[in-house]
Amino acid sequence: MLVILACATTALNSTGGEHMTGSSERASGSWNYRGGVAVAFVASFLTVWTTIVRDDGGGMGFFMLIMATGVGWFAAWFRPAGMARTMVGVAIMQALLCLAYVTAPSTASLPGGASRIMLWSAVFIMLWLTSAAFFRAAAKQDRKAMATA
Repeated sequence: MLVILACATTALNSTGGEHMTGSSERASGSWNYRGGVAVAFVASFLTVWTTIVRDDGGGMGFFMLIMATGVGWFAAWFRPAGMARTMVGVAIMQALLCLAYVTAPSTASLPGGASRIMLWSAVFIMLWLTSAAFFRAAAKQDRKAMATA
């Protein structure tokens, strides 16, 4: 959670230092960029919260989704196009994690376990993809701004 909070703070407060943030000076002022950060933060917060509430010992994979988000954002230098690709990758990771949990033998013993896992994974996948859509829109807006400049 701290990783995504640090990334969100850095992404929203970037002042356009070309080395680390690239074109995020224009993008960080974009509502699409801010929306993508907000949705990713909400998805990360809900991931942590549901993992702590559930407390079944299988939360490490879900925390790795948050770590992948932070690493991807840093690797993309907080540019919206790279952040959009990161969010799509995290959505794919969420789907694969869902598949692993649904096919686990321990899930078969839970009444309605597989369907609940698929439902909640679908909710989180939609959150990650919504964040990706916001970042993609911010990247398009950034490209248009660079083309007119």
